[in-house]
Amino acid sequence: MHRLLIAHVDYVTDPESSPDPIGFLLEAFGRPGSLLLIGIGALVVLVVITSWARWRPAEEARTRFIEHIQGYRDYLPWILRLSVGLVLIGSGLSRVRFLPTMEADGLFALLLTGTGFLLLLGLAVRPAALVALGAYVVTFIFNPELVMMLDVAGALAAAAILGPGRPSLDDLLRAAFPRGPGARAATENFASSRYDDSVPLLVRLGLGGAFAASGILDKLLIYDQALAAVDRYELTSVVPVAPELWVLGAVVIETALGAAIILGVLTRFSAVVGFAVLTLALFALPDDPVIAHVGLFGLSSVLVILGGGRWSLDRMLLVPTGERLRAH
Repeated sequence: MHRLLIAHVDYVTDPESSPDPIGFLLEAFGRPGSLLLIGIGALVVLVVITSWARWRPAEEARTRFIEHIQGYRDYLPWILRLSVGLVLIGSGLSRVRFLPTMEADGLFALLLTGTGFLLLLGLAVRPAALVALGAYVVTFIFNPELVMMLDVAGALAAAAILGPGRPSLDDLLRAAFPRGPGARAATENFASSRYDDSVPLLVRLGLGGAFAASGILDKLLIYDQALAAVDRYELTSVVPVAPELWVLGAVVIETALGAAIILGVLTRFSAVVGFAVLTLALFALPDDPVIAHVGLFGLSSVLVILGGGRWSLDRMLLVPTGERLRAH
């Protein structure tokens, strides 16, 4: 099961373990043209960002877009529930502990499937999200490689704060039984009060962490498997460079994209780039199951709507001081 462009390559290849990631980096950087290609790419990115920050092209259109997309906030609980719910159901039915390489017993698989269906239906959303998040945390303690599924943790935490939203069975039950026990607590959107700034941060940590982990763990630390994936899919026929440069490019792109999202740098743009990378992987890798991408697609969509939030470099560096103070 892949997650990004060549992510989780160990699910489709089975070469020897990678003995020397540092040596691989030195060899890749030492190949003719590698530093030139990376330098040109970094220069282009720097020029584009600097030019945008200086002249702000299409600023009026960007402002209208941001103002209009605020009306999509009502859909955030639904987006999160659908995306992470499908991932949980897929994991449960496949009898794995989130990652395809980690088998699960029947009880754990049932827990994931059950909480996934509850999230899809919008029934007991907060308890379901917290139970699934607890299962993730416990699994992560004994299996640190689960960091590659950090998007699931971010989505579950955000879902627990936002609540079920509409449409959901929780909302319908509250309408039918407004005086029922816990009716208000079950449907209240906590992000509209005490935790408004936490949702973008949680989503950024989940999505950015998943991208960065894919770049560092899936590409660099097990580079032999990444090289095998390049060979299997004949990627050098698409872009005629050495396989090592393919892997190095994936490491740089995914790690840099993850860092940008975590720090909240051009958050909406970074989320769109992440969405594009995921879409490319979806069509470029024929045996890549769609369910592996759903959580990442969902979190990317959430960030396009919310932006970086209060605790982001976007807010600190790009928003005028007066507006930032009013926003606080």
